[in-house]
Amino acid sequence: MYAHFERHVYHRHSHESYSFGVTEAGTQAFRCRGGAHASVPGMVMAFNPDDPHDGRAVDALGFTYRIVHLGPELVGDVLADARISGGAPLFASPLVDDPVLAARLRDLHAGLLGGASALRQNELTTRAVAALARR
Repeated sequence: MYAHFERHVYHRHSHESYSFGVTEAGTQAFRCRGGAHASVPGMVMAFNPDDPHDGRAVDALGFTYRIVHLGPELVGDVLADARISGGAPLFASPLVDDPVLAARLRDLHAGLLGGASALRQNELTTRAVAALARR
């Protein structure tokens, strides 16, 4: 998904998948794992499966972000295929400041929405998941 929200509020919810968002503009405030966080442009929001969180804009200008949801099985399969050990990653913090990871997620998102070939989508997924596992 790629979206801009000004007044929309995400009430507390979770996903069965991993959810990785990259803030493009503005600031998105959210609560997750008992803490308050604010994602600014270039930051990555990393929600583990079943990780309750909410979200809202901090001001009237809103925020723009893109997000991808990856099933735990897909992440595990990609890690196994890439021979990356350690099992499925769990993120200690729901907010990550990592420009390389943000770029990999932007590339993956663009490939998925932009009609990249299946081979290219697989390559982008492997690169993004490998970057996530390194975090």
